[in-house]
Amino acid sequence: MRRFQFRLERFLDLRRWKEREWEIRLAHATGKVVLLQNRIAEIGVEIGASYGRSYTNGPAVDIHAMAGRELYVQRLAAERGRKTAELAVRLRELEEVRARYLEAARDRKVLDKLKERRAGEYYEQQRDEEYATVDDLNTASRLRGPQRD
Repeated sequence: MRRFQFRLERFLDLRRWKEREWEIRLAHATGKVVLLQNRIAEIGVEIGASYGRSYTNGPAVDIHAMAGRELYVQRLAAERGRKTAELAVRLRELEEVRARYLEAARDRKVLDKLKERRAGEYYEQQRDEEYATVDDLNTASRLRGPQRD
């Protein structure tokens, strides 16, 4: 029995390649989002840690150290604001890339299903032809009768 050859195999390969390309882009976009989320969380921890420090030197309070802390916290808050805005942009990009990936995956799956269906039909037809050939051989041998040697 001959092996099934799908006529659209090259298109299927192109669709697989396209899907893989979008999968890689999706991974990059997801990585950027995760890094931003982690940095935002780290900034929150840094802000909380800076408030936990004591700025007393015996009975006196170090005003300069407290002012420095406030500037540091303001800088961190500004950075968190920038990162949050960037995160919103990256999340929109992530959704666009995810939609394109799902579209590419759907296109590939359509051809995969077509290939599976055609392969099934092909092998079923080949099996039927093989059965018919064997049946013809059996019928012909019976018609010829017993052979004497």
